Amino acid sequence: MKRIFTQHPQLMQTDIYRQLQRHLDQMPVPFPATESGIEISLLKRLFDEEEANIALKLSAITESIDRIHSRFRKGEIPRERLEEKLDGLAKKGAIQAARNPKGVKLYGKLPLAIGIFEYQVDRITKEVAEDFYRYEDEGFADALLKSRTKQMRTIPINIEIKPEFLVGNYDNARAIIEKSPGPFAVMNCVCRQAKEKMGEPCRQTDIKETCFTIGDSANFMMERGVARNLEKDEILDLITRAEKEGMVLQPANNQDPGFICCCCGCCCGVLTAAKKYPNPSDFLQTNFYAEIDKEMCIACGECIPLCQMDAILAVNNHTEVLNNRCIGCGVCLNACTTGAISLMKKDKETVPPKTSKDMYMRMIRDRYGVTGTLKLLGKAILGKKI
Repeated sequence: MKRIFTQHPQLMQTDIYRQLQRHLDQMPVPFPATESGIEISLLKRLFDEEEANIALKLSAITESIDRIHSRFRKGEIPRERLEEKLDGLAKKGAIQAARNPKGVKLYGKLPLAIGIFEYQVDRITKEVAEDFYRYEDEGFADALLKSRTKQMRTIPINIEIKPEFLVGNYDNARAIIEKSPGPFAVMNCVCRQAKEKMGEPCRQTDIKETCFTIGDSANFMMERGVARNLEKDEILDLITRAEKEGMVLQPANNQDPGFICCCCGCCCGVLTAAKKYPNPSDFLQTNFYAEIDKEMCIACGECIPLCQMDAILAVNNHTEVLNNRCIGCGVCLNACTTGAISLMKKDKETVPPKTSKDMYMRMIRDRYGVTGTLKLLGKAILGKKI
């Protein structure tokens, strides 16, 4: 007699989430598997089974509902039901959504960061927070930090840089704001919210609104109801306040960034991940480093607790900067009363990509090479998911 084997429902459930993990792992920012499977736990908190199956049909490039619907078996899901589920996934920040110039809805998959995690602002749960930071420790940090092209970079706060060092507008937060026509908005920091849910409130500041969005990004986040509009002078004042609190400025890694984050070493997912390595400066893109004049330093130690990367040490009767840990944020200069600390420019300047699209194309090329990138673009042109 012929025996019929059926897969256990729990195994089938795990299988669809493993497929989704592999699907998301093809993004410019990887979503790697871990030995513990913590990434599967995280995905289950973000997607139910039906949503996971829908997310498997999405591409890295936003597409119309009709194109996405064509990837399902005939009769598998009504178009109206698909649209309802896609809108729900977009509302809870699990996928990206947009409209083309004709107003047609478009949907696509999102990387975990910068993406799904940040879209959990004002809604993040303790369970998602715990899974995210555990996943960071077990594999995601390597994927995020060791890519050649970064999603974020560190720029100096409003301190004096030696006049012989030419500074591009992309390395000056105020210049970025001044040249932008706006709109501008501010929202809560999801990293601080996540840490608070975990019972680890920020040790650096009580300020919650430290994530600034600019232009289309500001409009998008305001439409989601998680950001409030600011005038240009208001956002400049808030940046000044964040600088006084000892925050590190991290905009998107392009010359016209859609956001500037004011970060700390105890909450920020990027900084906390980099801080665990002996050489954070290798993983965070920056054009500067701090230098201390031993003759001018009075060893007061005021700069040491301000450093978010633990890059300053007391040595005999002065302090020294560990270059392999310094990320050139300039926070330490705020505490120096003798002017002993200077911000120096690196010999080789790293110029960020012009646009966000250019940045992600570089990331894809870094991962897949020229040939692999061309294959992906070819699939996208043919309407296949990538």
